[in-house]
Amino acid sequence: MKKKVMSLGFTVVLSLSLLVGCNSKVGTKVSDDGYQYVTASETVKLAKDGSGHVLDVREWSTYEEGRVVGSEWCPIFPLEEEALADEMATYAKENLDDGEKIYIICNSGQRGAQKTTEVLTEAGIDASLIYTVEGGAKALAKEKNALTTDRSDETIEWQYISGEQALQNADAQIIDVRDDENYNAGHLKGSIHSDLTDFDDAKAQSAMFDLAVEELDKEKPVYFLCYSGNKCAKAGVSVLKDAGFDVDNIYIIEDGAKGAAVQAAFVQE
Repeated sequence: MKKKVMSLGFTVVLSLSLLVGCNSKVGTKVSDDGYQYVTASETVKLAKDGSGHVLDVREWSTYEEGRVVGSEWCPIFPLEEEALADEMATYAKENLDDGEKIYIICNSGQRGAQKTTEVLTEAGIDASLIYTVEGGAKALAKEKNALTTDRSDETIEWQYISGEQALQNADAQIIDVRDDENYNAGHLKGSIHSDLTDFDDAKAQSAMFDLAVEELDKEKPVYFLCYSGNKCAKAGVSVLKDAGFDVDNIYIIEDGAKGAAVQAAFVQE
């Protein structure tokens, strides 16, 4: 009975919000239960424009295989894990409660999106700002280039630090994302290795994600070292963002391993 009452209450709240809410042309389709929908093609355009929050709630195993550029990851699957709902509520209060529209991507645009909508509204997000991507990731997969594993074009303000400055910070966690051969030939003392040479490879990104969760300290700065300070390092920054790290505390070492100061400090261990 409790679940039915909560569901009814949510429907009433959402319906009232739609009556008094948003005049946007986005998401004109509304279901009988009051859920607002946006098409997969519209979602691609919105993501490119940086309009609102594109919130992907799938499990990492499916999310890593293809995601919308600029999307935010906050899983609600498996649905039976209530801790995920609590984590999402916290994420919503800290990151989504800014008056911007939210477009939810789940597997098929049904149960995951519905539960996410309830969690968000209970967390205080205006229901009129919440949209479900119709058909979910399955529909997006049919749109050309909608889903990708390339993270180098993310809507992140990439931060850079010189090699000299990076070497002066003993508290920094230096992540070397070059291949095994180059890392073994010379690397910064104390650096951690995670090969992201194939920067758009899902398995390589998952290895980076696991390293971040298991070995890195979110309170300490992270410096990425790649070949030249470009795509491999950017992929690493994006993965750490998904792992819950503050991007304001993550830097890319300028010029990467080509920098003179960095090369001079290389060791073989």
